[in-house]
Order: sequence, then structure tokens, then C-alpha cells
Amino acid sequence: MLGPGLVGAYLGAAGGATRVYAGPSGSITSRRAALPAGIREWQPQIGTRPLSTGMPLLVACRAHQTPWRDLPADCLVAQNGIGQPRSVMACFFALDLDNDGVVRAVGPPPRVVLADPGPDWTTILARWRESGITVELSADPRPAQWEKAILNATVGPLCLATGSGMAAVWNDPGQRSLVLRATTEGAAIASACGIAIPVGIEQRATDFFSQVGAHRPSVLRDRGELPWILGHLRNEAARHRIISEALDEIAHLVATRAVDSRDRRPHVVGGEG
Repeated sequence: MLGPGLVGAYLGAAGGATRVYAGPSGSITSRRAALPAGIREWQPQIGTRPLSTGMPLLVACRAHQTPWRDLPADCLVAQNGIGQPRSVMACFFALDLDNDGVVRAVGPPPRVVLADPGPDWTTILARWRESGITVELSADPRPAQWEKAILNATVGPLCLATGSGMAAVWNDPGQRSLVLRATTEGAAIASACGIAIPVGIEQRATDFFSQVGAHRPSVLRDRGELPWILGHLRNEAARHRIISEALDEIAHLVATRAVDSRDRRPHVVGGEG
């Protein structure tokens, strides 16, 4: 595994990963995961690159931290956003550390959607399922990847822009309306890019956000995700000449209100307009 953060720790514990390649911290976020089937502990070895080990490799670091050129062809990538140079597994769960340092999913039952990764992954997928994670294999996982990116492009950035938690953002009628309008725009952008997201994304967004009010979105920990979860959507909207007023408003709020405490300058979100 590359990137044992929250997602890496959760999937690594569920799959029984034996070796991890940590990031700059050289540490694992958590060695315990609260899975639907119960608490799972894991004690992997911490290794260093090279990444070609002859074993299945799960890449769970963020897109802007991923060494794309160094990855083996048969690795599996689990991360937020769109625009990556290879197929991505969509993870429909919201993860946090509890007071005991255990990583756990908040809200709906955890689910992942991915293309069939081949026979080397059969045992790992079976372990994920045994842990209570729903594993959906799809001939085309891009609609799921885009849907997750659209969800990530709304409430999380608004939390960053306003300083409010997810529950406060979602429970505010004006901001909830903005989220749902941006969600509709995201689906239209996906369609223009040849990505057919199933009808009903607004209701699925409503169901999801109504259950994850206590979650702390990852963009609050790392603003480097913004170009991947919001910037690429806006770039595609501009390229296809699709009106994206709600997404643009969210980006504007982030750019003007999310001030970096280190240099006191607004953080600029990628995307045109």
C-alpha cells in the first residue's frame, strides 16, 4: 500500500495489507479500523520505495501526492477527484478518527466501485467483502468516480470557505440549495464528457449529506485536493461551454474566504471563470 492515511488504513486493515509505503511522515494514520464486521487491527511493515514489489499495490494517497510515473501497471488507485491519468476506484464512505484513534466510517455503509482489477486482487476483494465493505465491479467505473467527485466538490469546499461543519452547511437552506444546484451542474458536465451518471444524483446527495454531518471532510486537511475535486469540473464546464454558476460560486467563496493562516492570502481554486 502507498499512502496509509485514513482511506489507506481503512482498506489496508480490511484487506490485511502486509506492507505500506508511508508518506513524508513515515507513519500510519491508524492501526485499528472499525469495519462493519468489527474492529480490525493490522501491523504492516513500513517500507520504502521502489514500489514494484511483485505484490498487489493499493495507492491511497491524494492525487497531487501520487508518483504517477512510478506506479506499476497493475496497481489499484483509491482517491478523490477526476482527471487522473489512470482508472480510479470510487470510495463511497466518509472516514474519521475517533477519540481512541480508530478509523471509522461515518454515515452510509461503506461501498467501493471499481473496474475488475484481475485475479491478483481476488483475495483482497474477498477480504473487503468479509469486512462488510460492499465491492461493486463495473465495466465502466467512471460514472461512480465522477459522482463521488461531484459530492466532494460541494459541501466540503463550503466547509472550507465558511468555517462551518458539514451539518451546519447542509442544514442552511441557502447553502443546501447551492449544493444541490452544483450537483445538478456536475451531472450535466459529466454528461457532456460522455459520462452517464444515473438519474437521481440529487436525491443520493441528499441521502448522503444528511447522514455525515459530523464528518470532517478531507479538503479541510489538505487544500491540494481542490483542483481535483472542483477545478477539473469547472475546467470541463468551460471546455464544453456549460453554465456552472453554482460550482463557480462555491469556487469563488473558497477563493475569497478560505485564507491560509500561514501567509494570510486567499487560496485560489483551479478552473476558469
